[in-house]
Amino acid sequence: MTTDQTGPGLDRRTLLGGVGALGATLVLPHGDAYVHTGGEVSDGGRLARAFRNPGPRLRPRFTWWWPGPVVDDAELRAEVAEMVAAGFGGAQLFEAPGLVDPSGPRPPERLRWGTPHWARRVEAALRAARDHDFRIDFQVSSGWPWSSPAVSGEHAALAQQQLVFGHREVTGPSTFGGVPPLPGGVDRRDARLVAAVAARLRSKAVLDPGHVTDLTPTLDAQGHLRWAVPGGRWVVFGFWQAPTGQRANDSTGPEDPLVLDQLDADATRAAAADLDRRLLDRLGPLAAEVADRFHEDSLEFGFTGLLWTGRFLEEFRARRGYDLTVHLPALAVIGWHSDDLESARQVYDFSGDAGRRIRHDYNTTLTELWVDNHVRPARAWARGHGLDFQGRAHMLSMDVVAANKAYAAPDADPFDGPIGFTRTITSGGRLAGNTIASLEVGDITYGDYMITLEALKFMADKGFAGGVNEQVLHGFPYKFAEGAGWPSWWPWSSEHHLGGRDYGFGEGFTPALPLWRHLRPLADYLARAQTVLRAGHPITDIAIYRDIHGYGRVDDPHTDERGDPLLNAALAASGYSFDIVDPGTLAQEETVVRDGRLVVGAPGYSALVVELDASKNQGVLDGSDAMPAAVARRLVSFARDGLPIVFVGRFPGRGVGYRDPGAEDAAVRGAVAELRRSPRVRLVREEAAVPAELERLGVRPDMAFDRPQQVYGVHRRTGTGDYWFLCNTSGGLDETIRLAGGATARFTASFAITDRAPDLWDLWTGEIREMGLFRADGGRVAVPVELAPGESVVIGFERPTGPHVESTTAESVVVRGGGLRLRSTRPGPASARLADGRTATVDFGSLPRPLEPSGWTLRVDGAVPSGEDRHTLRLERLADWRTIPRLRETSGTGTYRTTVVLGDGWTGEGRGAYLELGRVEGGVQVRIGGRRVHPASVAPPRIDVGPFLRPGRNVIEVEVTTTLKNRLTALAERGVPGYSRFLKRPVKTQPYGLLGPVRLVPYADKPCEPERRR
Repeated sequence: MTTDQTGPGLDRRTLLGGVGALGATLVLPHGDAYVHTGGEVSDGGRLARAFRNPGPRLRPRFTWWWPGPVVDDAELRAEVAEMVAAGFGGAQLFEAPGLVDPSGPRPPERLRWGTPHWARRVEAALRAARDHDFRIDFQVSSGWPWSSPAVSGEHAALAQQQLVFGHREVTGPSTFGGVPPLPGGVDRRDARLVAAVAARLRSKAVLDPGHVTDLTPTLDAQGHLRWAVPGGRWVVFGFWQAPTGQRANDSTGPEDPLVLDQLDADATRAAAADLDRRLLDRLGPLAAEVADRFHEDSLEFGFTGLLWTGRFLEEFRARRGYDLTVHLPALAVIGWHSDDLESARQVYDFSGDAGRRIRHDYNTTLTELWVDNHVRPARAWARGHGLDFQGRAHMLSMDVVAANKAYAAPDADPFDGPIGFTRTITSGGRLAGNTIASLEVGDITYGDYMITLEALKFMADKGFAGGVNEQVLHGFPYKFAEGAGWPSWWPWSSEHHLGGRDYGFGEGFTPALPLWRHLRPLADYLARAQTVLRAGHPITDIAIYRDIHGYGRVDDPHTDERGDPLLNAALAASGYSFDIVDPGTLAQEETVVRDGRLVVGAPGYSALVVELDASKNQGVLDGSDAMPAAVARRLVSFARDGLPIVFVGRFPGRGVGYRDPGAEDAAVRGAVAELRRSPRVRLVREEAAVPAELERLGVRPDMAFDRPQQVYGVHRRTGTGDYWFLCNTSGGLDETIRLAGGATARFTASFAITDRAPDLWDLWTGEIREMGLFRADGGRVAVPVELAPGESVVIGFERPTGPHVESTTAESVVVRGGGLRLRSTRPGPASARLADGRTATVDFGSLPRPLEPSGWTLRVDGAVPSGEDRHTLRLERLADWRTIPRLRETSGTGTYRTTVVLGDGWTGEGRGAYLELGRVEGGVQVRIGGRRVHPASVAPPRIDVGPFLRPGRNVIEVEVTTTLKNRLTALAERGVPGYSRFLKRPVKTQPYGLLGPVRLVPYADKPCEPERRR
């Protein structure tokens, strides 16, 4: 018999002692059969107890959407109970009256947000939550971004401001007279002139930074200019401060509150004080008892100017050391802050790198003002109420890491985007020593009523790989709203063009959805992952320096097809974990090198990788050849103290600021010259070369792979153990929102662990099982791993190393009753070498041939607005419901049932079988003989059903539950009112059902008894 040996005698076919089959040990909750086959780690540890049954604070949360305050207390209590029963531990409360049928009656003023009626409804929800130990976090206003009556009406000076510009090209010598140019659509009565500036044109749209004139002092009392234009072509600019007029994105009318000026601390304090008056003066103690955080949601801005505030020029001068006025033409940008990431356009710019430097200084100032005047005052206010403040700042062109360092908990919503951006957001929290990083999961465009549990799990697992440890499912809607039909109101799926939102978004999970019945096992899975990923503290291998401003990079060749930076992919493929560090973190005095590691507060890193090309932003900011001089000088100090540093592509050639560019450039070049001479500093041409260069510098990851993999790892350490979360991130969601593509990862993972043995922490069952196949040598433990696309696993190291197998020709090693057993689906002999050098040989004998069950019956309970939709069919073969005429329009729950007759060799001591379901399109539960065999609601590659099989007849039931997509499309095709939007979706239907092939694969296992030494 052949073997597939890898590395130091390890068999890559081994499935982590059964992880590929999800193991043989099943702990089935909620009254199902309990099967114990031994090998479970002692229940003595606190983390192990929490992992088995995570408490409410460790569980995922919902976004809970209300259609405004016109809600019923009894229904609120019922919905809290429903979320708790589904395994969720909290919710973020969102009110979205603007996402209700606009043709319906608007609630009277006395029933709207901020009224006593509203406060009583919030109180009812809080009291219901307290009764269930359920957490409710507050959105700071109705809708988002933060809007408030305190910055509206007579207080509108505290509302959000923008810098806009008008321009006119003139040719001299001539005379320019009149009001400084205004941009189109801006009323002079609503705007305040910031500056009038003239700049000479060198060529089309290119300005001469050496010939700029501040015309503001020449204005007369009426605000008119009269300027003698010198010879040549010039542009006269009028830069104006104007209100953005932005209201919350769920605004229902022009009388709704304005968004506050987040760069003005007075505006933040005024909005907070208004919340005190409307809610917290009455409910503050109850809120502190039930809530954790106030939450500010996405910064989705529709204005075209630059974010501004009345004192921006003064703040800029104090922080950057020069007057911005004469350099304002560098900010002649349109749409830089828009949530349309492709809309930014530079209208004019200075020649050379002056414009890039000035815009970098603007962004740095913007970040500082956001943190100092918005986040910090908001956190101080929230802490005064026993809570904290969380928000999303990555939509703006700010320093993403620095902004997220300031919040109590980073909050990501990457729209199923690349792991790298989630990692960037969450890095800020870890650098600040914060313990929670959350992710809004499930927000897929055109995803209404078609998001599967498989898709949710994949997105959540990618979030965990990106550093998240709190999943917030988008979302749970209040059941009733004006004009809503079956299955319930969902604000993100509407027949109406609600502010352009006709595209469908996310999923409205309620008990009305068929998949609700399978949501609890997934919630348990997420809770167990969060339990591990909040334990102890993070251990991260590498710090990556990036000067990142804004949501993402545009037209960047240094990203892969998934949008992830190539450097991220190269490091992860070799097992390296990493955080992103910002310039301010490296420049601060508290960041030091200690014992050869870069120490930033709590985290410590074995090396620093510098990637300059990652600093491009939306086409108007490019620092790909630049670095602040303060950072460059710190890098010299770090290298002297022994920190390994690897530059990717290039060393910086200039500074980033415009205060004294010559001096800063000279300082950067001087630092680079010293860095080049350091034996601890290397330069590589491309990202793929970084892991090998780190190895040459003596930097190995705490988890190393024997060959590159699309697997991300997250490492946590407690006082009693080390734990790794591993996720195969290959593949992706296709247009039908199902996991497609990718490749099974088979590799050996080597962990930097001494004198401790690996255990499999099963995220579905809550079991902790000893792993019997590994090799401990040289301060590392090597474990064979196999992960299907999208599959994740936790490997923990707590217990002392005991007897184990180092290599085997069997398929796996199972620990049962404290003893080692070899297992195989192949007949004949197999051998194993134990850690003490002894060998063992077993003979599995003959095994039956794998069996493909046939003769399936299918009973379907369809989901319909009213009445029944039930079908019973006999299937000649397994098929997509869309190809079965009676089921073409059906969504719901289908139960597949068949009987297999098992003869000798299938059951009894040392015999069993794996059940392979093949392709399953829907949530799943499997029963044999009426007993649930595994809690997973997303079909695993294999299920060990050996303990459930009996000689003779065995009834197998596979329950598959679908989304509502196909039923809703059918209603639309029939012309039923209220569903026409589903004909506009790019995908009309999804595959449904058990598609197979389904197989029973027999195995044998025998004690691994070493031969006696002679």
